[in-house]
Amino acid sequence: MDSNELACVMIPLADTHLLLPNISIAEILPWRRIRALPDMPPWCLGMLGWRGETLPVIQFETLNGASSGVGGGRASGRAFYGLAAAGLPRIVHLTSDDLHNQSVKLGPAEVAALRVGTESAVVPNLTFVEEQLASLP
Repeated sequence: MDSNELACVMIPLADTHLLLPNISIAEILPWRRIRALPDMPPWCLGMLGWRGETLPVIQFETLNGASSGVGGGRASGRAFYGLAAAGLPRIVHLTSDDLHNQSVKLGPAEVAALRVGTESAVVPNLTFVEEQLASLP
């Protein structure tokens, strides 16, 4: 890998992809049984057992349409959480030449919309995601 490249993961969603640095992904798992809990916001699909921990699994598209339920930059206190994908994530090695900004209205859970080659992708606002996770019981 060239020193000007960044290893990223493209996570397929229904209409786009999430683009995250590879280092932010701990593991890619096949779909497992998720334990739904009462009183969870619609963007939280439930809880999943992983490596001795119980993690919330979120659906990014639903979270991105949510209004902020938490203010003031509170951290979630969770080291890990799951993201539901619409297909198999894949690793891509990108340079600045590979990324092209798109002028679209961003949701609260997005910081950028890009074209990566011929595909659309969004960069998630992880601070917003983690603030929303802080509201979970």
